Amino acid sequence: MIPRILRYTLGFSLWLSAAQAQVKPVTPPVTDTSVHRTDTTAHKADTIKPKAAAVVLPDSVYTVPGGLRIGLDLARFVVKAFQPYRTDVTVVGDYRIKKDLYLAAEAGWQSTSHSDTNYTYKGRGVFVTAGVDYNLLKKLLPQERYMIFAGIRYGFAQMSYEAPSYTISNSYWGDKLPGSVPKTNTSAHWVELIMGIKAEVLKNLFLGWNIREKILVSGPKDDIFPPIAIPGFGSGTKKSQFDWQYTISYCIPLNDIKVHVPRTPPKK
Repeated sequence: MIPRILRYTLGFSLWLSAAQAQVKPVTPPVTDTSVHRTDTTAHKADTIKPKAAAVVLPDSVYTVPGGLRIGLDLARFVVKAFQPYRTDVTVVGDYRIKKDLYLAAEAGWQSTSHSDTNYTYKGRGVFVTAGVDYNLLKKLLPQERYMIFAGIRYGFAQMSYEAPSYTISNSYWGDKLPGSVPKTNTSAHWVELIMGIKAEVLKNLFLGWNIREKILVSGPKDDIFPPIAIPGFGSGTKKSQFDWQYTISYCIPLNDIKVHVPRTPPKK
């Protein structure tokens, strides 16, 4: 009995070993990670495009004519016709420092003489103003020199005046009190705001006119007998003065001014 059981057990063990020998183990597939990474990197390189470098264009440069412009204020001779006691001479000038910016100055002399039955008056002095003018006109051609401008000036005058004789009449008593005011030296300071135009009528020859408001900053302190006129300013009894000019001037070409215009590529 026992030998039979051993024989059956031995036979079953041999059959199980043969069955296991026929079944081959399954080998998992090998993944080529290096190839996969290379393909991914290549795909990203194709997707992301390099940024184009900004294109910088050279500036555009052109020149505009400059120079020193000197002239005369003709309006002072017209004032003489309406105020015969005044004699004024005013020289005007400007110098171009940029495309639309000019240094401007004026200088002049004034003499005042008046006489009537009440008093005699004499005065004289000189003045100077300095400031800037800005051209508001956008020109089409670089060589054009027409101007519509706004400007500002600071003015200073040094003067003397006197009343050699005067008479104060008393209408009630009929008396007349004579007197005199000695020579007085004084000065004045003011600011001017200007608007005007200048046009080139012939080569380098300009005609222009402007209007201006003058605001007195400080002036003569004598309130009893103030000056009749302040050189370059006007009436000696006013704190504000409206004035005008009509000028003829000639431009002396001295140099050309370079104008740089930055150029950038158009936006897409």
